Formats: sequence, C-alpha cells, structure tokens
Amino acid sequence: MNSNKPLAVISGFGGINSSGRSSNFLGYKNLVFESLKEKEQLEVLQDLAVLQGKIETVGSSWETVSGDSINLKEYLLENNSSIRSDCFVRKIDKEVYDPDGIILDQIKASAAGQLPKGFDPASYYPARQHPKALQMTIFGMSDAIGQLGFKWEEVQELIKPDEVSVFSGAAIGQLDSFGFGGLMQSRIKGSRASSKNLPLGLVEMSADFINAYVLGNVGRTGHIVGACATFLYNLQMGKEAIESGNSKVAIVGAAEAPITPEITDGFFAMSALSDDKRMLELQASNGESIEGGPIQTKACRPFGNNAGMVLGESSQFVILMEDSLAIELGADVYGSVTSVHSHSDGHKSSISGPGVGNYITMAKCAADAEKNIGIKSLRRNTFVHAHGTGTPANRVTESHILNEIANTFGIKNWPVTAIKSYLGHSMAPASGDQLITSLGTWNKGIIPGIHSTEILADDVYSKHLDILLENKTEELNFYKGCFLNAKGFGGNNASAFILSPDETKIKLQSLFSKNKYNQYLNKVGSTQKKSYKYNTSCLKGDYQVTYKFNENVLNGEKDIEISRKGMKLKGFKKQIKF
Repeated sequence: MNSNKPLAVISGFGGINSSGRSSNFLGYKNLVFESLKEKEQLEVLQDLAVLQGKIETVGSSWETVSGDSINLKEYLLENNSSIRSDCFVRKIDKEVYDPDGIILDQIKASAAGQLPKGFDPASYYPARQHPKALQMTIFGMSDAIGQLGFKWEEVQELIKPDEVSVFSGAAIGQLDSFGFGGLMQSRIKGSRASSKNLPLGLVEMSADFINAYVLGNVGRTGHIVGACATFLYNLQMGKEAIESGNSKVAIVGAAEAPITPEITDGFFAMSALSDDKRMLELQASNGESIEGGPIQTKACRPFGNNAGMVLGESSQFVILMEDSLAIELGADVYGSVTSVHSHSDGHKSSISGPGVGNYITMAKCAADAEKNIGIKSLRRNTFVHAHGTGTPANRVTESHILNEIANTFGIKNWPVTAIKSYLGHSMAPASGDQLITSLGTWNKGIIPGIHSTEILADDVYSKHLDILLENKTEELNFYKGCFLNAKGFGGNNASAFILSPDETKIKLQSLFSKNKYNQYLNKVGSTQKKSYKYNTSCLKGDYQVTYKFNENVLNGEKDIEISRKGMKLKGFKKQIKF
C-alpha cells in the first residue's frame, strides 16, 4: 500500500439480514451463539425477540405481544429455540414471500434466508410503497449511523458538501410488486403500473435513497453492478474515493430482497438452486432421513456434498472515513480496507462458467497482505470468508483457488469459512455479510464454522486449507487480517483484504503525532458510549430510523451562491471549491 495515500478506516457499520441486526455485532453473535457466554446470548435473544415483535416494553417492564407480563430473562431462556428458529435459512414463509404458492407448490423450492420472522422494515417509517430492498436500505443505513456514535451533522461540519460518496445498490434490482415486478405484472393481471414501479425498481436506487432521505448528500454517488461481487465492487470504489482525496467519507453498501417467485424460478431454471427434489436426493445419499421432508436449515452446504444455493435477503453498510477525519472526530475503529481487486475471466465457454479472474483477485490481495502485515502474519494470522454458495461447481473451483493461493504463499492451514450456510445468498450484499461477520470475529475472536456441512466432499481441494466445520476461537487480537472472496456470474470476481482494528490502530499511530493520537483517544471513549446508548435503545425497539422526506430541500434559485471559485449551499458550513 502506498503510505502517502489516506487510510480508509471503517468507522461505522449496520444493516439487517436473516441473522438479525448488524450493529453491536448482534447478527454475527447469532452465528456463533453456542460459543457465547449466557449474558451475550441473552442480548442476542432480546434483540431478535424485539425485532420479531414477540415482546415489547411497557414502562420498565416487559410483555409479550399478547399482553402477558414476563420476566425477561426467563422468557428468553425458555423461548431460545423458537426465537432462533425464526432466523437464518429456513422454510419459506408462504404468507410473506409466496402467497400465490408459486415457489412452494410449482417450483417446489422451500428454503431461503429470510429476515427474522415478524420483522417488517416498512413499519418503522412512512414506506409509501417502497420496494423491500429500499425499506431495508433505510433501516440498515440508519443502523450504521447509530453505530457510528455521533450525529451525521457533526461529520458534515468538518467537511465540504461534496466530500461524501455513496456507493450502494442491488445486483438484480427490485423485483417485488412495488418495483419491476409490479411494472411487469400489472397489465397481465388486468391493472395499471404505478408511477413508482419503474424508478424505484432501478438497481442504484439504494444509493439514491440514502442521499435523498437519510444523509441529504450532494457528493459523489454511484453503484457498480457485479452480480454476486457487487458489494466488493462498491467497496473498491469507496476505498479509491478515500485514497484519491476526493472523499473524506464513503458510504459503501448493498441491499437486495431476491426471495420472489420470478428470481427463484430463474435460478431454478439454471439448475443452480437447492430445490426440494435435490435436497431430498442429497439427504438420501448422505444417509439422512427423508421422512420429514427437506431439511431446510441444511439446504446450503458449502464444500460438502451439496445440491445448490439458496436465496437470502440482506442490507449491509459500512462507513469509511479518511484517517485524519476519523482521528479528528474521535471515530471508533473497526478495521480498514487496504486491498480490493476485481477482475474478469477472459474468454469463457459459458457466461455462468468459472474462469481465471478469481485467481488474480485473490493472489493480488494475498500479495498486498504480505506487504501490509508481513509473510509470517499472512501465513499465521489471517482467515478467509469464502464465497461458498453450496453448489457442486463452487466447492471445486473456489477450493482450488484458495488452495493454490495458500500453497503459493506458504500458508499451511488457512482457516476458511462460508456463512451462506446460515444466511443464504443475498446477491449484491453477500460480501457485506462477510465483512460485517469479520468485524465480529475481531470483537469476539470467533470464526463461525459451516454448520450445515458435516464432511468435506471428496472433490474439494483442502491440502493447505482448514475449512471450518465448527466455530474456531482464538485470542481477540490473533487475526491481523481477513480475506473476503466473491465469484459472480458473467465473470465478476472480486476479493478484499481487510485489516484488523488493532493493526489499523498501529498504522494510525504511525501516521499521527503522539499528541494528536492521545487527543483522539480522549474523544473515542465518548463515541463508544453514544454507540452503546444507541444499541441499548434498540434492544427495547427504539431503532431511531432516519427518513427525511421533503426536509431541507435545496432550491437552485434561492439556496445556492455560485462564484468562479466555489459554491455555497444553504445549511452547509463549508463551501464546495472549484
């Protein structure tokens, strides 16, 4: 890494997926639940039960949704199983996702990584017929701001209006009834399309919603669609925006809600889906019972004998800051983005077939990691979040890539996990799920194992890999970096190397004077307290969702002052310089 470039520091994160809410590492903690102490297990259960609408506060007491008074701890312990069974990959909720029975009765694919049962992001703000992924964008971005630990206005006061970038969107688009789905189905069903169907269905609309209704941002905006690698494509743009000096803050994210009949049917037609027929055949070949039907919780089995992928939904965001701004604000440090590479496959025999691009992205990231933390730490103190879709093709091709890179760099037993076994494949945000989970590993020291796979398949390359089938625990500061990997249809490959919080702080200490860094340390305690206060409120159902519709709208005729050297905008402390 060029030391003259600013460091892209991860200063905040948030979101929602099938494991729960992302801030305070809660969704991650749900993945490693069995490895936690009871106090943290109770916190996870409380957050989920509130999200699911099972319990609520009444004054200083707690009640079930039916109005029965409860002892909170006793309720959570007694209902542990039912609370957590309403998360992760599970049987599709027909009323929510498939009211016409197309997925369950015609396609017969009953598993998906759905948001916690009972959670409705539209209920926390005036959704006005927004597609679900955009509802999740509003909730997820609000969650990231809450975890940030200070108000967005405090950030805006220190930077120019055009020094914020937002890169976020979907890979497939908004295909529910409020987006492109409604647009395409309206005439067939004998109705008319809504004026919102087309614009709100666009893939980049997640970034637009953040700019218009959350941040009031006038800076750079964009979204690179790269199939399953989309989040990392956006992360690469965010990193480069910070390093170039064009942005002091970069919001990076993605949101997708792909559990619709049309998208499910598309993956079914490609023979990529773990449908009921394939699940039952797999269960029989593995010697598992088929009397109870498909085992939906094991529908996705990365690197094992498997049948295909399952869809999931997710909305994940990270807030990147230029190192000097993070120091000045007293932002908490959750890591830093030191390397992101994206490459295509060259000539292909089929658009969905694998190629060489992912070898390039992983090799470049490994080489960058060696420069950043040294060969010894690369070999001993890093781990990998594999793309791990659960398809037979992926288990062979990705394991070969990772095994070859490990062999090349002298890594003897590289820890590898694949969290789609819990969450399903969320398409655009898939690597966002990985990144948020890696931040959790640095917080607790635990890498979640691949719970659905009991034995590696015979054709998996693993000589130099430790493909984790159980949770792996180390000291908190053991892992100095993490690799994220994504392989997408069409030859969209991307990999990233994320530096740990401790290693990031070491870099920050080398970049700033002792006095400046000590001033930062005095500020960061306040930031952490405010972040903790936000999460304490969320545990009671107060999510502080930000949705500023028709607020502080700037008018070009009266709210701007233009000169040949710059522009002043009403409501912003600093001016844009030309």
